[in-house]
Amino acid sequence: MQKLPKIETNLAFIVNPFFLYCLAFLLAIFFYTWGWSDLFPALSTELIIFFVSSFLLFIIAGYILDTKVSFIFKFNSSYHNSLNDLIFWIIIILGILDVTLMGYLPFFDRSKNYREFGIPVIDTLFNTLSVFFSVWFFQSFLANKRKRFLIYALIILFIQVFLFRRSTIVWILVSASFLFMLYERKIKLLVILISIICIPLLSYCFGLYGDTRSNLTKSFVLNELGASETLIKSGISHNHYMTYLYVASPLANLQKNVDNGHGFFNNRDYENFFFYSLLPESITMRLEKSLHLTPPPCALISPELIAGSFLMMSFFTMGWGGMVSMVVFLFAFIFLCLSIIRKWNMFGVTTFCILSTAVSLLIFANFLNRLDVILMLFIYPVFFHFLYARSNRVQRSAFSVQR
Repeated sequence: MQKLPKIETNLAFIVNPFFLYCLAFLLAIFFYTWGWSDLFPALSTELIIFFVSSFLLFIIAGYILDTKVSFIFKFNSSYHNSLNDLIFWIIIILGILDVTLMGYLPFFDRSKNYREFGIPVIDTLFNTLSVFFSVWFFQSFLANKRKRFLIYALIILFIQVFLFRRSTIVWILVSASFLFMLYERKIKLLVILISIICIPLLSYCFGLYGDTRSNLTKSFVLNELGASETLIKSGISHNHYMTYLYVASPLANLQKNVDNGHGFFNNRDYENFFFYSLLPESITMRLEKSLHLTPPPCALISPELIAGSFLMMSFFTMGWGGMVSMVVFLFAFIFLCLSIIRKWNMFGVTTFCILSTAVSLLIFANFLNRLDVILMLFIYPVFFHFLYARSNRVQRSAFSVQR
């Protein structure tokens, strides 16, 4: 028994965007079966068949990727100390500008809607650089063992807490966890057991944080958000129920639209499918007035629960054909990102972990057409590859001259 905690296991295989698509939706389905909410419709046979079919395709693709992914895993972060310092302070300055121009901090001013916080352009850069470089700083810490890089990542994470950016916090923590799995390769069983034991605590804190930022009471959560008698009589905290809703309600919204659907192509709304599922949303928002576009009114189980995974809009506009198209689009999205990582690989590990996080979070929303995700996966890896590569050359030249 004393040797049990010292047993090591390799979890790096999990960090694979194709496998994570399957794991994310399987986790949501698993939670769904708990029956904690009376708002959730029963999962249909058609939807289950769709997921099983797509899982088989993604498992095959994931296995192929797993055998050819060695080009990604380069953890060398030398020659970047001063540049890391500079970018950290740029992120901090952007955050200060954001708060100053908005005139309030969401954590201390609950009278304003935290969802409306942020100055255009500045907030986008601040948020995306926060995620991208928090993961990079953590990678630099693992590679060089310089504690200040870990402190940089923790400071950025702390700032996001005060901005009520729960999604950003999740992006950073999940991406950093994936990075740790790739770096350590073999993780002790004791660490895994401690992580599993901490899940209820994390679930409670996650739900409590959501209640706090949205000013939700226990009565509202249990009564208005459809808690079942099974949950209420169990004595389980409403904060755990909030976490449950966060994970499982997108699947419930998708199922509600499936139940309301008619025909293989449902509404045959090709235009809205293109503008609201495929085209980057920042472009769509700028075209809405001129093209007289209106976001399609997808069916929801509750006005308070609006997430529907990356598949809900595609089903509402184009039915099963739309969902199949989104799966094909996801394939193309992953392979395009991998090709960029292969060619400009300075930030390969960081980008790969963020890509894996993006895919695992598709259960909540369509991140494939989000400008912030496009920046982190397709623009930043290329731009900062050249910036850091140039910094390497300059420092090496300076070192040669000194010698």
